[in-house]
Amino acid sequence: MIFSYEALNKKGEKVFDSIDATSEQAARAKIRSMELYPVKISKEEFTASGKSKKSTTKDLGGIMKKISDKIGEKTSSKQVGIFSRQLATLLKAGMPLPTAIVDIIDQIDNAHFKNIIIDVKDKIEEGSTFSNALGRHKGIFSDMYVNMVRVGENLGSLDHVIERLADMEEKTSILKGKVQSALYYPTFMFIFAMIVVIFLLVSVIPSIAEIFVDQNKELPLPTSIVIGLSNFLSSYWYMIPISIVLGLHFFRRYKKTQKGQRKIDELKMSLPLFRTLYKKMIVLRFTQNLGILMNNRVDLIKSFEIVQKIVTNVVVEEKIVEASKKIREGAPVAMALSKSDFLPKMVLGMITAGEASDKLDVMLLNIGRVYETEIDQTITSLTSLIEPAIIIFMGLMVGMIVIAVMLPMMSLNLLIQ
Repeated sequence: MIFSYEALNKKGEKVFDSIDATSEQAARAKIRSMELYPVKISKEEFTASGKSKKSTTKDLGGIMKKISDKIGEKTSSKQVGIFSRQLATLLKAGMPLPTAIVDIIDQIDNAHFKNIIIDVKDKIEEGSTFSNALGRHKGIFSDMYVNMVRVGENLGSLDHVIERLADMEEKTSILKGKVQSALYYPTFMFIFAMIVVIFLLVSVIPSIAEIFVDQNKELPLPTSIVIGLSNFLSSYWYMIPISIVLGLHFFRRYKKTQKGQRKIDELKMSLPLFRTLYKKMIVLRFTQNLGILMNNRVDLIKSFEIVQKIVTNVVVEEKIVEASKKIREGAPVAMALSKSDFLPKMVLGMITAGEASDKLDVMLLNIGRVYETEIDQTITSLTSLIEPAIIIFMGLMVGMIVIAVMLPMMSLNLLIQ
């Protein structure tokens, strides 16, 4: 069991943490052995999303603990691949599941994820199956992960299933890393360009504008626009961070609505430059995960139900649901998916060939491998296109400001001559 506690150290400072113990008395003994004086101890329980049910603490330490837990929840999903690889290695070495989990717990640095694995261990010791214990934390372990573990338990091949899951989690993590890395530099360049433009408008333009105002002459339209924008930003600069915060807030609220999520997913599939990469990632998720599920003897209909949640796109999810209905009615997989335009004709042709040879799972995994290579190439080409586009954008923005400033100066020079 996991107990969260508030304690005092030798200096009288408050310490907030959690500890694994069989009872509250055992937890107190452990805390005292760490040369801490326990003040409050409460048992932690977990919801289905993997969040702990804890009483809120009003002091600063409690608030910091809540923030730390929130960050832990965000980073816990990255720990699943490492946990799976360690567990697969220990199971293949012949170690019993409960013992293997206990050994892994001591090596986990992420406090939130550690508490989740401790809870899983406790439930197994109480008689629950490994899959059911994982199913309590769906925010961390996906439906696919839980179902594959359940199949491994039923077939007596849990070590092989966990190894496959470790491979899958590592590939997913690598792919996310590549996409994020490809976007870091362009994002930095865009933000830098905005900072440069705002600096020019707020700090440089006002001093130059005074010269033009003193001349009492009609200014060219570009110069008037730049000076007007400069005056607005100089007077209401605080509107920039407020607008960004409010924009993000309303965007998140809109995204949580059914209509908003659909519109955003449709936009992702139609954005210039990015839509090719996004569509390929959907094909990869669909074929790779469906292939892994079928390869591990998960029922075809059940596999479709799991995969539709993994693609993380409402529009595609609806198309997978429609295909699943046709398969239930007896239609071949390729025919059921033929009306779903998210799969290219080449992929549908390979699925047809896989069904004909009764090796659909192998074919789907092969398609996944092909798309892994294609995504790598697309990311490389996308990066090479975005970088010069951002540089051109920076040049245009700064160039427009310079031209707006130079136009009245050129007029003054002509008058002097």
